[in-house]
Amino acid sequence: MTGPGALTLPQLEAVLAVADEGSFTVAAQVLGISQPSLSRRIHSLEETLGLRLFLPVGRQMQLTDAGRRVANTARRTLQDLEDLRRQEAGADGALSGTLRAAGLPSLVATRLPRHLGAFHRAHRDVRIEVFAQEDRELLVESVRTGRADVALTAAGHVPPDLEALELRPQTFLAVVPRETDASDAHGTLSARDLAERTLVTLPEGTSIREVTESVFRGQGTTPPRVITTTQRDALVALALASDGLTIVPEDLAESSPPTGTRRLRLPSDVQRPVVALHRREHLRTPALSAFLEVLAADV
Repeated sequence: MTGPGALTLPQLEAVLAVADEGSFTVAAQVLGISQPSLSRRIHSLEETLGLRLFLPVGRQMQLTDAGRRVANTARRTLQDLEDLRRQEAGADGALSGTLRAAGLPSLVATRLPRHLGAFHRAHRDVRIEVFAQEDRELLVESVRTGRADVALTAAGHVPPDLEALELRPQTFLAVVPRETDASDAHGTLSARDLAERTLVTLPEGTSIREVTESVFRGQGTTPPRVITTTQRDALVALALASDGLTIVPEDLAESSPPTGTRRLRLPSDVQRPVVALHRREHLRTPALSAFLEVLAADV
């Protein structure tokens, strides 16, 4: 096995590109090099380390356990170098570096902007990158590999190598046309509307769809018709246009135009616990530590 001096920055960049994109072809495009050149970088690094870094799983390339450790080290190394460059460029002691934030799409659309806005106003020299991921397990993996420093997601099992900061839960509401009659004076969606109105929702397997289906199961009914869309921004508009209903997080409901809409409580309170997954303390960057303070202040 060759010594550590044989490792190169292009090799580390290649590992991260494949880890983030899940494909040698796409990673090569991102880096602006040919696929054979990318493959040579990965294979030479594997030979140097004596480790297999990737395995094909279906059409995706996934990190092995050893590859995950190498990716974590690579990301920290490149981040440290970027921090040094920023400091040499004239940093005046202000917090710098990069914060990579991820989350379920509904949380990226509603919660993250407020938190990241507060963080950015306090630390304007930190570069911020944001992406959404529907699958919770992929969010966990993105934090593990360092593609994300922090991920807002539904609460669940926290792997022993990560930590979770508990945040305010998401409350779900129904959005219906304004003329809809509620079943009581408290503005609660009626069981009749659940049973008779067209449901507008996201595809099966998405977190909002899972919550929506649990509401119908709890009332012992099913929607008579379902309109499915992949666009969260279209849920309310489609529900109004079809004289139907949609069930979305409160933050998302409140961000929709109020004209023509009515927001109703569900027959039974539906809340989804939310956590911020992040790396353990000894792996945190200064930017991540500062952002966790922002999140903790809003718990």
